[in-house]
Amino acid sequence: MLDQKVFGEKLRNHRKKFDMTQEEVAEKIGVSPQAISKWESGDCLPDCFNLKSISDIYQISADVLLETESSGDIDSAARKIEQIGTEYIWASANCDAYNNNLHQELGEDLWKMWKGIYFAETGNRKIQEESKQRGNLRISGSFGMKIWDDDGIVCIVKSSLMKNLGIANSIASDVISALCSEDGQKLITALNCTSPTTKDEIISQTNIEIHRLNELLLLLSENKVIEYVADNRVANATGYKISGHCGIVAYMILSAMHILTKQIYEVSEYLFNPFFEE
Repeated sequence: MLDQKVFGEKLRNHRKKFDMTQEEVAEKIGVSPQAISKWESGDCLPDCFNLKSISDIYQISADVLLETESSGDIDSAARKIEQIGTEYIWASANCDAYNNNLHQELGEDLWKMWKGIYFAETGNRKIQEESKQRGNLRISGSFGMKIWDDDGIVCIVKSSLMKNLGIANSIASDVISALCSEDGQKLITALNCTSPTTKDEIISQTNIEIHRLNELLLLLSENKVIEYVADNRVANATGYKISGHCGIVAYMILSAMHILTKQIYEVSEYLFNPFFEE
């Protein structure tokens, strides 16, 4: 059931987010400021046409505005996000396209959603907007460390993981050293996760000396960072590619090295605040 008081409060919060007065909103919709005041106080509700105008002004769907039932269950929130993702797949593909491409790429949309959730954690609109402008943040909190990089790096390290991390053995150290070397970086960037790259193609792209390349290929293959694929039945299906098992480590290390070269990061400690500041 729609709670008019909660609905009105949501309208007021969204208006303040855009730093608009009731008069300014009223002018855009074509109603009186008194109407805006009554909506925000929960005395009455806008009609469907005015609701559409409000959604356009505040850049939020009417469904979200009308959702006023409180849900303290994080699982229900997760299910709602899953539902939105499912509806997106069906809405973004016509029948023929869907039959030809069962997997819809949601990466960019999930990226935007994650960024929104990330900055909303500040619990303070002013800080939130300033953080969005700066980007490249590290947030420290009781849950752990979170990194946002507008170039494309997202990382969350849980506090529990930090406490349980141990000293790597010599084999792991050898692999990390190889990946961090200049030749190791060249090799990883020459490979991908989907199609194999031949040794000749690797040499052509990287100019790594053959003996050094063989050394890297052996070490990284033995430790499942990369794998050798051989399928003589299919053209261009023989060579090396990033392993699905430990290959992600290679990208994590390259990402960490990318972060280390940047000097514009800001470290913030956000304390949980369930309500935005007025």
